[in-house]
Amino acid sequence: MRDTTMTTAPCGWTGKILRVDLTSGEIWTQPSTEYHLRYIGGRGVGARLAWEEIPPGVGAFDPRNPLMIFAGPLTGTSAPFSGRTIIMGVSPQSYPVEWFSRSNVGGHFGPELKWAGYDGIVITGQAERPCYLLIENARVELRDAGELWGLDTYEAQRRLMSVHGKGIRILTIGPAGERLSRIAIINTETESAAGQGGFGAVMGHKRLKAIVVRGAGKVHIAQPELFRRRCQAIAEEAHAPLGWPGPARLDPEKVVKYGERFHACTQGCTVRCSECRWYDRVPGVVRKGRLYSGQFHCASALFPGVPGTFYDWKLGFEAGFELSTICNEYGLNQWDILFGIVPWLRDCRRAGLLQDLDGIPIDPDDPHFWAELLRKIAHREGIGDALAEGGRRAPDILGFGREFADEYYAAWGYAGHWDGHGNRINEIFFPFWLVPALQWAMDTRDPLSSGHGYAQNIMTWSKHLSPQAGLDWDTIADVAARVYGSRSAAHIRSGYEDKAFPAFWHGQRSVIKDSLLVDDQIFPRIYSEKTPDHFARALDMDGPSFEYHMFTAATGLDISEAEFERMAERVFNIERAVLVRNYGRDRAMDETVIPYFSKVEWWTNPELGERQALDVERFRRLMDEYYTLRGWDPRTGWPTRRRLEEL
Repeated sequence: MRDTTMTTAPCGWTGKILRVDLTSGEIWTQPSTEYHLRYIGGRGVGARLAWEEIPPGVGAFDPRNPLMIFAGPLTGTSAPFSGRTIIMGVSPQSYPVEWFSRSNVGGHFGPELKWAGYDGIVITGQAERPCYLLIENARVELRDAGELWGLDTYEAQRRLMSVHGKGIRILTIGPAGERLSRIAIINTETESAAGQGGFGAVMGHKRLKAIVVRGAGKVHIAQPELFRRRCQAIAEEAHAPLGWPGPARLDPEKVVKYGERFHACTQGCTVRCSECRWYDRVPGVVRKGRLYSGQFHCASALFPGVPGTFYDWKLGFEAGFELSTICNEYGLNQWDILFGIVPWLRDCRRAGLLQDLDGIPIDPDDPHFWAELLRKIAHREGIGDALAEGGRRAPDILGFGREFADEYYAAWGYAGHWDGHGNRINEIFFPFWLVPALQWAMDTRDPLSSGHGYAQNIMTWSKHLSPQAGLDWDTIADVAARVYGSRSAAHIRSGYEDKAFPAFWHGQRSVIKDSLLVDDQIFPRIYSEKTPDHFARALDMDGPSFEYHMFTAATGLDISEAEFERMAERVFNIERAVLVRNYGRDRAMDETVIPYFSKVEWWTNPELGERQALDVERFRRLMDEYYTLRGWDPRTGWPTRRRLEEL
């Protein structure tokens, strides 16, 4: 392996990017420090490399499409809620244009990659036959994966562990990725996956079954004692996972039957998260005699069905857990299945457009329907061939049901998320969905992968969703004013006033989280039940500054918080520049989210008493404000030359 990097390790970063060309088989390293000093790490470095290495015309299934897998400067350290990994490249799921985007995965792969000595991996080309990448510190090689090809993600990991030992960490794809499904995931362990974006299909196109890593090194910290004190204080303050005040609780019955316990979704998680649970030996309903063990969190909780909601199918816990596991084994995007494809199929059945899946009745109450649906999509059988293109493309291919897809898919090929419209489980009402609407307009994908900080924080910290321990609306507005500069940015009766700045600010925070890499469900810390004024703080640090203080202590960079924010703004702008140059992204494309949000919202603001829809002209004025804050031309939505030169 060719090594062109520095010999002394910087703090926070390793200083090396691993490069692999699958076509030639060449493996080498390149220096990464110059990128990190301007773009933080993770998402930031990927954005810069996209500008340098992805020319116009490169599609998702092009050998030139780089699969970029990056950790951040806090990955592999003791920073609380660190440990995630970001995956970038031209996304197959993106609709109607395949463009540069990103996904994110928990688990332990990122820390292990850092301990092996690499800040990230960039993989180009296409192998002649199935292979996997083995990384053991400085020893890196491509190995034959012929016997792994065709296996599900769980079995592939078991086989690799039988060869290389249980101490390895693995990213792998299943049958869906091998067959280039646009909703194919990259999986690690059981429930952790880079679920959105379809990057499992990019691995499948490259004939790369898995990436295996084992590391024996460590991440150097510039100021170890300061870093320790800051991390400990931040971990103690972040007592309420997902923003909910009050503790998470286990189900006593499931504790007895299936050993239910809290389970950390990343190496750096330190809280009892209300959404992350582990279960042992859950009996199969479809596959009789099989026992399932693993993690269950986030979208998975929808599989059993949620009584009293739009997703009220009656599968029950055991069948739901089994189907979630089967979905992961095939390597399929649970979010697209649960929030897009199945509701769309149900609507098509009710409208008389489609009654069965090649002879299998469409019945969301029947676990066998779900199992057959997942199998058909993963193997591209019958109607599954169209559905494997994703729930947004399938109606175009099949020639019916587009009006129903428009109900569930907010933009860019992604089903809704904390938007008050297509997603009908995350309760949010006007005016709070205006900020997610702006986030959707400006992103390349579901922006809530790292943008929960506004919508979810406000709703879950309110007495509306947390009646026992939540905050009243005036207190929420008071706390939010410290961050956004205005109470009306987060007040229940505020309407369209001051919503552009929160969208701008959380866009920066999204970049910061994806570049460091830390957990979006925890950061930024804004609200607290531990302080008299309910504004989060620890030691001499304000909650929204926690990421900055961990970053500077880890890396030793002597920069101001404003300079740190400027690094994030640089990343956001270079991403936009890639979109403009390569795909013609402009304001007209941003405005394609308007019809979705112009429908009447799903929930009702209790202070207003009636459901609201988007006022198009007022929203366009919000877009004007947003572009101005960014330093972009409001007419075109393009970054101005002046702003790019300033950055």
